[in-house]
Amino acid sequence: MYSLDNAFNELIEKIRDPDALNPAKSDPVFYFAYPPELMLDLKKRLPRWTAKIREADFEVRRVSLADLLWNIVDESGRWDIWLELEEEADADQINEAVRDVLRQGDAFVDRVAQVVESTPEKTVILLTEAELLHPYFRTRTIESRLHDKVKTPTVIFYPGRRSGQYGLHFLSFYPVDGNYRSTLLGGL
Repeated sequence: MYSLDNAFNELIEKIRDPDALNPAKSDPVFYFAYPPELMLDLKKRLPRWTAKIREADFEVRRVSLADLLWNIVDESGRWDIWLELEEEADADQINEAVRDVLRQGDAFVDRVAQVVESTPEKTVILLTEAELLHPYFRTRTIESRLHDKVKTPTVIFYPGRRSGQYGLHFLSFYPVDGNYRSTLLGGL
């Protein structure tokens, strides 16, 4: 049976020695895959897990991908207009408008990159609320942009399931995306 705590213990070991069993010496990016129905359980565990990471001599920087996303939407100045048009627009039109703001000049991916690149050494970055990227982004887009720029362990809490060594099902209903380079943990 799947255990969030067992998957977290595996994560701690990888954070302590990210190069172990990593012949490609890729960036220290980890996908912590978990069944979407355990989302609330995972969030309840985060404070305890953060303390365990600190016990392993790391600082912790928790970053909500949802907060970054909605900050960009707020900064666009379009929110009030969208609310006025919401009754007449269908969900696809609204989602496409939000997607356009987030992709304009790679705004969202650049914001995540700024956070990751500005984080001091000996700090573990916990990227949470990836579920709210649906339907705007796939996390792989972020990983691709950060390639060769991540210097400190970065954990993406990924609601979905694994498929082999490099594949993930986002929210367990997207088709398998087998193009992830980073270390995949949990989510079996």
